[in-house]
Amino acid sequence: AQGAQANMKALLPFDMKQIQRMIDEIRKWMPFTPSSKVVCLGITYDCSEDAAREQFLEDFRSRILLTYRCGLEPPLQLAGGGTTASDSGWGCMLRVTQMMLAQCFLSLSLGREWRFGEKDLKEGSTYLRITSCFLDTPKALFSLHRLVEMGQHILGKEPSSWFGPTSAAQAVGHLFETSKGAGRPDFLQEVGCAVFVDGPIYKETVMERFDGGCTSVIILVCRRLGLESCNLDEYQQGLDVCFRLPEFQGLASGNSSSSAHFFVATHGEDSLLFMDPHVTYPALKKDADVVASCGLRAGRPLRLPWSSLNPSVCVAFLVQSKSEFLSLCDRLCEGPGEQLFEVLERQPTYNAAFDDLLEADDLVVVS
Repeated sequence: AQGAQANMKALLPFDMKQIQRMIDEIRKWMPFTPSSKVVCLGITYDCSEDAAREQFLEDFRSRILLTYRCGLEPPLQLAGGGTTASDSGWGCMLRVTQMMLAQCFLSLSLGREWRFGEKDLKEGSTYLRITSCFLDTPKALFSLHRLVEMGQHILGKEPSSWFGPTSAAQAVGHLFETSKGAGRPDFLQEVGCAVFVDGPIYKETVMERFDGGCTSVIILVCRRLGLESCNLDEYQQGLDVCFRLPEFQGLASGNSSSSAHFFVATHGEDSLLFMDPHVTYPALKKDADVVASCGLRAGRPLRLPWSSLNPSVCVAFLVQSKSEFLSLCDRLCEGPGEQLFEVLERQPTYNAAFDDLLEADDLVVVS
């Protein structure tokens, strides 16, 4: 009897994770209509009113949705000698990170008030220039191929390995560092990226980007907000504040059962709204594929209770001047934000053992 009881205890955590995964998947397919206050990337909508709800939905559907793809060419070379032509089942955090970058590029090039229209599918449009960065070809700067290659190079992650928010952000940061000059589209020539993987934001790091000629800097802040679950008592209010900031460009994280999502809004006081990469479509190999898809648009917002948020997160901000960055630092360090963010003048010197610890502390339960 004691042996059977021990076996049940061993199985229970696995069973609970499976049950939670089923609940999260069922929730995605349940009808949902925003009906409370929604805060979407710095803009507030009273969705108890029909007009405001439609305005929010238009805003949400204008965000760029990037999902699993099949038919990748060339296929990715696996460590065992085989290949894979799809990222289905393992690439969701890379797709979420692409969506977060795409949102930064939209804000930078088209502005936060922009909404998608037919003109955005015309040849040479800014929208197509942005989506071209994420085509499924090694030539695209932030393609799955390039992110996987960088993950392998700097982190030793083999193709088809899961990425967490931290490792995906690190891959993005290194792509920015190694693609200066002719390797970047024109609209990204003066854009820098600063990735903070150990929590604090270091002012000197961002200021160096501006001093080096950048006119805008994407800031990716990676945090672990709990062990097995997100410590909402300590961090929810701070995260909630982020969604109200004009510099905020989205949250890369997932649910408690390991699926990665791109969070762009809060709904009322109890939930977040997200875009979901977990559907597989044919690879996007050229701009014409984006046009044929009528743009890369999400159909509807999906809801996740705060209580199901994964503790590993990456928060994105976009600042377009030194003064805006310093103002953001001040706002992050006051009120509820001070529980979530720490801002220091410069990065202290760590020993090698601590650096190894930081690399090992990436999110492994979110794919």
